[in-house]
Amino acid sequence: MNKSSGVSYINSSRATVQQQDVKLSLVDGIAKQAARDLTELMQSMFDGIDDSLFELANSARTNNEQNRFFEAMREIRIKRKGIESQFSRTILEQFSVNSVLRTTSENEPTQADSLESLSVVGNDQLEEEVAINTMATKAKANFQGPLLKFHTRISRAYGQQGHEDMHAPLEPKGLCEAFSEACQTLEIEIKEKLIVFKQFDRYVMANLEPIIEQANRTLIRHGIMPQLKTPGIRQKHGESHDDYAMRRAQARQHGPRDIEPGEKTDHGIDIFPELQALLADSRSTSRPTQSTTPVRHNYNSVQQATALDTNALLALLNSLQKQTDLTPANSKNAKVIDIRSALQNQLANDTSGRLKQASFSQLDDDLINLVAMLFEFILDDYNLAPPIQVMISRLQIPILKVVIKDKSFFSTNRHPARLFLNSLAKAGIGWGESVDQSRDMLYTKIQQVVHQVLDEFDGDVSLFTRLNEELHHFMEREDRKARIVEQRTKEAEQGRIRSKQAQIKVEEIISNKILNARHPIPQVVSDMLRTGWSRVMFLAYLKDDREHRWNTCTKIVDDLIWCLQPLSEPKDRQRWVSIVPRLLKELKSGLENVSYSTATLDQTMQDIKQELTSAFRNPENILAGGDLPRQTLKKRAGTAVEQQLASRDQGLKEHFDKVDQLKVGQWVEFELLNGSKFRCKLSAKIEEADCYIFVNRMGLKTVEKNRTELARDLSQHKVVFLEQGQVIDRALSAVMSNLKQQKANT
Repeated sequence: MNKSSGVSYINSSRATVQQQDVKLSLVDGIAKQAARDLTELMQSMFDGIDDSLFELANSARTNNEQNRFFEAMREIRIKRKGIESQFSRTILEQFSVNSVLRTTSENEPTQADSLESLSVVGNDQLEEEVAINTMATKAKANFQGPLLKFHTRISRAYGQQGHEDMHAPLEPKGLCEAFSEACQTLEIEIKEKLIVFKQFDRYVMANLEPIIEQANRTLIRHGIMPQLKTPGIRQKHGESHDDYAMRRAQARQHGPRDIEPGEKTDHGIDIFPELQALLADSRSTSRPTQSTTPVRHNYNSVQQATALDTNALLALLNSLQKQTDLTPANSKNAKVIDIRSALQNQLANDTSGRLKQASFSQLDDDLINLVAMLFEFILDDYNLAPPIQVMISRLQIPILKVVIKDKSFFSTNRHPARLFLNSLAKAGIGWGESVDQSRDMLYTKIQQVVHQVLDEFDGDVSLFTRLNEELHHFMEREDRKARIVEQRTKEAEQGRIRSKQAQIKVEEIISNKILNARHPIPQVVSDMLRTGWSRVMFLAYLKDDREHRWNTCTKIVDDLIWCLQPLSEPKDRQRWVSIVPRLLKELKSGLENVSYSTATLDQTMQDIKQELTSAFRNPENILAGGDLPRQTLKKRAGTAVEQQLASRDQGLKEHFDKVDQLKVGQWVEFELLNGSKFRCKLSAKIEEADCYIFVNRMGLKTVEKNRTELARDLSQHKVVFLEQGQVIDRALSAVMSNLKQQKANT
């Protein structure tokens, strides 16, 4: 039986040939769309890989381990574009007729060959194979229903009666193998490669369902098996794509965030129609009648007045863009441009008279409103420094021109203009107002790229891509310098904190041992322990990992105090005789190593020897002199202020939880007593010392806090945790939430 006759190019019927050409063209369109969608998912995946490797490098225990993670990050960044290109080409090849209809014997090894090759496979390659098989098996189980429908329909498009004897495209195993082949150029160790595969599973394979469903809907629209059912198959997710979209929409209504940062809204969920519907609801409630505005039922309806065509509208916006003020502005007075009024003034002043009767189409009117709402959010976004807010807000007209020509700006977070805005927000999060902005390189760079957009943007979005790359390279250079300074700052602070810990530990141990002695310690011994032996213990604490002297130094203190106590038992007195000579020798050696009172060391040792001898000879006559009575050394009850603070701290549980969620690299803003504010990021969290170290964007230390102090600052609104980047995602989320709230309130 010849199953490939359906794709023959030799047919007596011209209509059949034309029909087959249409099907192959349809398959080609599905292939290109799937390749684009998968590549966009991979772009988020690479961002996730970058973040994972950076976190691992920050938490690395050794410099070698940290360098390995940074080298892997650099290697992946360099070869990222090549991997994306090769993966996309492979996906397109998987849709080709030769690839789909090839036989097993042509390109696949037999089971015997596979077993033979498996016996000589290395451990690294075996781990890679296991990761690929695991990803493919999980995805196939999760999306079994949509996959079976797609494979059945696509086989019909290729002229086949079934998909059993064909290599169907978008098969999970084929996608995983295509990605693995594309990653062969990566010169990284297996541990880092497994991290790459894990992120591929998380960002690409886990989001495969919307791509398959889109392909299914495309085939259905072209009449290929629209009534296909797949009884007996129960998906792991248990819901169709439409159910999934509905569930996501319902879930968004219960929280302020309609779109999570980094969410792929372009796969299965196009939010622009929903935004239009919400705007229509808002118009129907807030503007039931308006005599000066032509009646509009929706943006597809016929306008009573002549609608301004797209080219004319863009020409007017070009004129407005050239009038944008580029001089530094006061951030407190910054406002969103009223583009509608400015355009209406231009129409009213049209000397030719051709545009005076023109009005905006409902679609253009909605776009003007949406862009204005987005930039209102940007000017109110506390995560951006005010001067950066002003600079970004000047891009309102160029962004409006973008969305008029390309509505995918709202649907994909990989749109060049959207990426550019997010990059500006990310770059400016750590910027603080300086005395002279013109001397700040970061502010100057942001100002430069914004001016380039206003001067050069004529509708070609490639300008945003070029400027985004330029800004990215600038920030990489700045971040590289800051990371070096920050690492030195972190190491210095860790050393200082460890020294502080050692000092506190030594003082605590010596004080407790003196306090808990059965009889007061002679003054000469107490002074030697507090001012001399404490230094010996301090160095032993810092070097304990290498020299292991801490326990020995502590035991010497115990032995010395014990030998000064009244001893009446024969066995105790015999022990005293055996350990005192060694004890005196170790004390003198330790004090000499720390250069303790070189001029009086011998006298001090002689005095200690006399005290020991006196305690041994006359245990019943040990005087109560020497150190202060134990009662005076006991810790007193806290002062009234301390008690008040302790009582207040009991109500900080919610704020403690927020502090515990603070991650290294998180940006925050502190407010000082005089009202001034500064921004910094968490560089190190040293839990054993209860210490949080913050640095500015240059990597220099700005503030040090403990957990309780941070919780108090949060409760008093003296510190704010900032969100980095993704400003447009947050803006769209806020706009949709506000429109839904307006609808709910009517």
